[in-house]
Amino acid sequence: MIKLPFAQNKTYYLVGLGKSNNAVITSLKKSGADILVWDDNPENLIKFDDKIIRSPDKAPWSKIKAVIVAPGVKPNHVACAMAAEKNVPVLCDIDLFAQSKPKTTIIGVTGTNGKSTTTALIHHILNANDKSQMGGNIGVPVLDLKSKCDYTVLELSSYQLERSPNLACDIAILLNITPDHLDWHETMDNYVVAKAKIFTNARHKIISIDDDYSHVIYNAHDDAMALSVMVDDMPVNPMDFPRLKGQHNLQNILAAYMACRAIDMPHEDIIARIKTFDGVPHRQYLVRVINGIPYINDSKATNAEAAKMALRSFRNILWIAGGIPKDGGLNGIEGDLGYIQKAYIYGAAIDEFGKFLRARGIDVTECNDMTAALMTAHKDAQNMRGEPSGSPTVLLSPAAASFDQFKNFEHRGDVFCELVMGLSDE
Repeated sequence: MIKLPFAQNKTYYLVGLGKSNNAVITSLKKSGADILVWDDNPENLIKFDDKIIRSPDKAPWSKIKAVIVAPGVKPNHVACAMAAEKNVPVLCDIDLFAQSKPKTTIIGVTGTNGKSTTTALIHHILNANDKSQMGGNIGVPVLDLKSKCDYTVLELSSYQLERSPNLACDIAILLNITPDHLDWHETMDNYVVAKAKIFTNARHKIISIDDDYSHVIYNAHDDAMALSVMVDDMPVNPMDFPRLKGQHNLQNILAAYMACRAIDMPHEDIIARIKTFDGVPHRQYLVRVINGIPYINDSKATNAEAAKMALRSFRNILWIAGGIPKDGGLNGIEGDLGYIQKAYIYGAAIDEFGKFLRARGIDVTECNDMTAALMTAHKDAQNMRGEPSGSPTVLLSPAAASFDQFKNFEHRGDVFCELVMGLSDE
């Protein structure tokens, strides 16, 4: 747990009471701060004393040092609007972590896609002797980490970066930018600006030049290192890492390699550690092989761009997709449908995804939910064993948000894995 001595005798207003802000509450209390709390869901307030529960219109704004918001609290929330009127900063747990000045080398990773894999890979490379810890938008809430550790690897979302003005990464990485979260940021320009904030006060900057949005940011930083999978003289051979297939994973590997070289880790040690990395549970993760047919959990693919990476990485795909479509739906994925043998769609996306895929000649089965989609795909897959075209791959890569049927993408992926592990070999 991180202590926050600067917070002593100050009042903080916490809005949104999920995992990250529960860790904030613990840190603030142990640091001698006063707290007030609010959540739009009354059930999340039950465990708190009425004395510290304050709706935004009843908060003592003149006493509040800062509003600490959970990742899901949107900029147009009434608490954020009132804080702006009162000139009270709106921060998140990442900023409190930065203000605590932990004795650690901070490696920050952001990007529309691939940041979880890259974060986990860097942590894996550096953690041979318990020298690294990982948190932020992945795994452990940042204030539950240690204040003294050789390396801290943080996955950073655009939401967190907008609310972390005091963050100063020793190494900052931008993997890519494609349209996403526009319901939050409203415009693509706003989204790009939020991503670029990772380089504020950063010492080493690693920036992709393989997409136009990232390339513009690269051009604005004379001291940045260029990250690209389009060059011939790469320091790694993708054939050495069969667990990390696809060009997108090559980008993740290169980013991790460059970050570790920036702290003078030997080339041979980095390569050896990458070879022992099994991947991230919800990113193209091999759950099980049944009668020669792989079942892949790619639940973290919450938009078309992320799902496209999986569709490029496998052959003879029985594709399970669905949920709540993002803006643009499956647009941009048109050229990556060639390896799909059949699609099984479910949830709120049925009409939109069905129309899109059928118009492009894809065989589509509509299902009530993900369970039905998996069971149908499983039956078809086992019946297709040994065909001349090759055995199929059952792929969950939803290309949509999870909230119509699940708590989050992790919950969706966990359910998928449980179902797959319960399937019969017969």
